[in-house]
Amino acid sequence: MDYAFGDIRVEPTAHRVLRNGHELDLEPKAYAVLLQFLTRPGELIQHDDLLERVWGHKYVTAATLSRVISQLRQKLGDEAAEPHYIQTVHGLGYRLIASVAAGPTPDAAVAKVDTTAAPPRLPDRDRHSIAVLPFVNMSGELENEYFSDGIAEEILSLLTKLPQLKVSSRTSSFFFKGKGADLQMIAAKLDVGTVLEGSVRRAGNRVRIAVQLIDVASDANLWAETYDRELRDVFAIQDDIAQSIVDALKVTLSPKERRAIQYVATADVQAYDDYLRGRRYFYAWNRRDSLRAIAMYERAIARDPKYAAAWAGLSDAYVMRHRFLDANPEHVARAMEASERALQMDPDSAEAHASRGLALYVSKRFKQAEREFETAMMLNPNLLEAYFLYGMICSSLGHFQKAAWLYLRAAEVSPADYLPLVYLSQAYSEMGRKEDERKSRHRAIELIERALSVNPDDARARYMGAANFAAMGDRNKAVEWANLALRSSEDEPMVYYNAACTFAVLGEHDRAVDLLERAVQLGWGDRAWMANDSDLASLRDKPRFQELLSSLN
Repeated sequence: MDYAFGDIRVEPTAHRVLRNGHELDLEPKAYAVLLQFLTRPGELIQHDDLLERVWGHKYVTAATLSRVISQLRQKLGDEAAEPHYIQTVHGLGYRLIASVAAGPTPDAAVAKVDTTAAPPRLPDRDRHSIAVLPFVNMSGELENEYFSDGIAEEILSLLTKLPQLKVSSRTSSFFFKGKGADLQMIAAKLDVGTVLEGSVRRAGNRVRIAVQLIDVASDANLWAETYDRELRDVFAIQDDIAQSIVDALKVTLSPKERRAIQYVATADVQAYDDYLRGRRYFYAWNRRDSLRAIAMYERAIARDPKYAAAWAGLSDAYVMRHRFLDANPEHVARAMEASERALQMDPDSAEAHASRGLALYVSKRFKQAEREFETAMMLNPNLLEAYFLYGMICSSLGHFQKAAWLYLRAAEVSPADYLPLVYLSQAYSEMGRKEDERKSRHRAIELIERALSVNPDDARARYMGAANFAAMGDRNKAVEWANLALRSSEDEPMVYYNAACTFAVLGEHDRAVDLLERAVQLGWGDRAWMANDSDLASLRDKPRFQELLSSLN
């Protein structure tokens, strides 16, 4: 297999590298490092991984690797400051960011390998796949729905810490909640081989949790258990379920991984309950519930000041309010404080690093934010938020190639979620990749329509769909959906902003700016996103739009 990127061609069989047809004189180790990049395009390769694979880690320091990388860049005509090929991820490692083409022979047609695609995964025989479906609330009270959902989410979160497992994200798994869908269909949609389903009955200080792990292909029950305990034992139950799943799937864990799924975030049941309520409100993504989320997270922290997940949740809630609902420097300060406390409490938490990255972003400390997200992805390769939120930050900064890779990885982790595909389409648009954009938008519309079939009042699905229809040339449907979203809005800035995107794409510039101005009046505060949003490209030379951007400085 030969490779090509930029003006470089690599022929492993002939053991040579050419630049513009001229053979390069590479040190053997530089050549070996280059092959590592070519077989893992787009993937972050850590320092230790490169040292182990190329040198066997014998008598070699990171300084040696740095020297070889420097020589490789010089030979390839690349620069560390503004890389076209090899990107440095400070404190972690390196990544090949070039678009690579691969072909079996020098004369054969070369097949494009997109570096925005997700990095290679472990083969299926080595990497089990699982979806944790929302547990059924058997308590007879709708109020307890947050608790049954929260138990399933916590188990899902424990499993995502294991790189041997491919775990369907919360967004994808919870999409099928209450639909009574066939397990075979769910597994096919989520691309998993096993499914965990269960039920929760809560009564006073007692909780009854019944779970079963099902192999979808054979419809066999791999493991099942019913727990009837006091509420204070809920943490032990979650740990036992996670460990039993690992045992049933015959997954071998390292001591560190075993400790990860046994980690108890808090020993205070009431703090845990408040945290689950806060998370439920946070996922609503609106002005009123964002305040409720903050209140619940703060209640959890008041009961257990060392509760890292609650601190991370509090930081995310303040960031969301600042970016989309109520631009206020005080929110930024509180997010920074909360994210710092989360890392102090649990420095190995991928969620805490992702929260810190988001807080640093709204503080305009972009390089530091990138390092935190890179760390989060390294700690938990199944964490949807790390890829998706990092992608949004890259889009905000105009780094669309990297954003596209991150959105694709997010879509792989959460195949039923339309949001990564919506933003991937925008990144493709900015990159001029029209055919990729078209395919991505069509797939996004399919998922959006599926979401609306379950909840026709979903304003977010409406306004995201409207912008996609506008980009695809369906003016009537775009206007219809945008107006439906606006009519359902209770003065939510995000609704006005995204409706503006639709009208901007349709060329109704005054209408678009009117809606943007209303969004800013209501609290929209993310200037960087507005400045680089591809849906607003037609407004960039309009004086009213420039004035609006200036007002957000």
